[in-house]
Amino acid sequence: MTRTLPPASSPHRIAAWQLVSIWLLLPTLAFLLVIARFELQYEGRIFPGIQALGLDLSGLSPQEAESELQVAAANYDLPPLAIRYGDQVWPLRAEELGVQVDVGGVVAASFARGRDMDPMSNLQVQWQTFWHGVQQSPTLKAQPGAITAAIAARTATLNRPVTEPKLTLSDLQVVISASRPGQVVDIAATREQVLERVASGKGGVVDVVVNKVQAASADVSAGQEAIQQLLDHPIVLADTQGEFQFALDPAAMAELLTWQADNDAPGGLRPEIAQDKLRVLVEKWAQQIYRPALDARFDFDPKTGTLIELSPSVSGYALDVEATVATIVDAVTTGKAEAILPIQTLRPAVASENAAQFGITELVVEGSTRFAGSSAARVKNIEVAASKFVGVVIPPDGVFSFNKYVGDVTAANGFEDSLIISGDRTAVGVGGGVCQVSTTVFRAAWFGGFPLLERWNHGYVVGWYGDPGLDATIYTPNVDFKFRNTTGHYLLIKPVVDSKKGILKFQFYGTKPDWTIEAPKPTTSKRVPPPPPLYIEAPGLPAGKVVQFDWETRGLDAVAKRKVIAADGTVLLDDTLKSHYLPWQAKYRFGPGFTPPADAEVVYAKDANAG
Repeated sequence: MTRTLPPASSPHRIAAWQLVSIWLLLPTLAFLLVIARFELQYEGRIFPGIQALGLDLSGLSPQEAESELQVAAANYDLPPLAIRYGDQVWPLRAEELGVQVDVGGVVAASFARGRDMDPMSNLQVQWQTFWHGVQQSPTLKAQPGAITAAIAARTATLNRPVTEPKLTLSDLQVVISASRPGQVVDIAATREQVLERVASGKGGVVDVVVNKVQAASADVSAGQEAIQQLLDHPIVLADTQGEFQFALDPAAMAELLTWQADNDAPGGLRPEIAQDKLRVLVEKWAQQIYRPALDARFDFDPKTGTLIELSPSVSGYALDVEATVATIVDAVTTGKAEAILPIQTLRPAVASENAAQFGITELVVEGSTRFAGSSAARVKNIEVAASKFVGVVIPPDGVFSFNKYVGDVTAANGFEDSLIISGDRTAVGVGGGVCQVSTTVFRAAWFGGFPLLERWNHGYVVGWYGDPGLDATIYTPNVDFKFRNTTGHYLLIKPVVDSKKGILKFQFYGTKPDWTIEAPKPTTSKRVPPPPPLYIEAPGLPAGKVVQFDWETRGLDAVAKRKVIAADGTVLLDDTLKSHYLPWQAKYRFGPGFTPPADAEVVYAKDANAG
């Protein structure tokens, strides 16, 4: 096969326009190559020229940028920020507002710059960023609750309540005081401005938003007239029988009244009484009115089985304090000038008209002690104390209290000076011998099977009372002897004093219960001998004279046991009384020239004076 060659005289030629096109294309290709290389170089990295928090983030990956920004964010200081009202300025600290740099947001914004638009716009942004640089503002976060608390703490004094027109009293004249507008800080609006400042990172001063609150333009003149009428007359309170009457005069009322806003009241105000102060006043009235009920007193003749009334019962009176307070409040509120005084009738526990139902028909129990050899003063005190119980009747389930009936052990109540136990010594005092009476009542209650509610033994064994462990001391008003009447019927207490023989009895009359009592003699232990006698020199005594005023006795512990057994064998009470008695020394006073025994404790007059 023969190939035809082009003629040597027709060489291959390139058109001029093609050369021009090539020269024009080369710069474009070069530019594209540069751009491609640039994009490839910063793929996954922040474009150059971007700064944030004082750091150059150019060429850093998001992870690298976040790591460095975290360090810078820890030291970031919020531009000065404050709130202001008038000439008062309060700085706000970044830490109290809970301000934090959103590092993730800064990184995201920095990385997105030059990537979040169309290609041509992205190239333009990249070029501008490269040549001119960009300072990426930090994204800041704050806690709204913390900002609220900071604003509230600083502006609390700016809040001012509205002062409404009100009525006041001046010398029982009603005066209208002027109103005044109030104001309140709009914390929410102020907080929003602070949040905007924080978010912008610019700081600055935020003016506190304060809203004015206008006072109501109430017309209180009608109330003025109504109140003046209330203060122009007293409120008179009287009981239905006309026995008691009190008046709350305008001056006293003015001290008790305040006035509250009430649209339904005349003039928009209603009177309100200070009930605590009013109650104090009413309680004073109650003390004047109070009269306790008096129980009837009876005697019983065992020969005839007759119950004899010695003194009738008398009803008492008491003021119902709470009801009186409510009555006065109602009178003030409604404008009443008169009201009923709520008096309560106090019924006696032992009423004369109920005597037929008392069930007092027989002797239930008797207790006795001996006091022969007592001084005349001691005998007198026993007689006086016993007389206080003549005719006493205890209702079913009622409580007998020795102190209630014996009253004050004083000379004014008929008692005389005699020897008494006072602390750690026997001394002369009013009422010696009264404990003989309390001990006798105790023994009747003990051997009668009655539940004891309070009983105290003496400090040392007293010879008048026989077996240790079966005594009961009293000391008005604090130390008492008490028992409960559980017979189901009334119980009459009858004292019997035989001063010549020196015998005291207490007889309980009523309906004898169907129980039996087991009460063996008390046992004693831990006996302690008395201390050596005490001799006290008394220069006023004749020479050689010795007077004993206290007697020795051993100390010991005594235990008294008792069982109260019902007819069916049920043990109703199983009691153990424990009594501890101190050892007691004999005590003497002696005149000049007497020589006390060698083993005695001696106090000479000069030593006593020195002490």
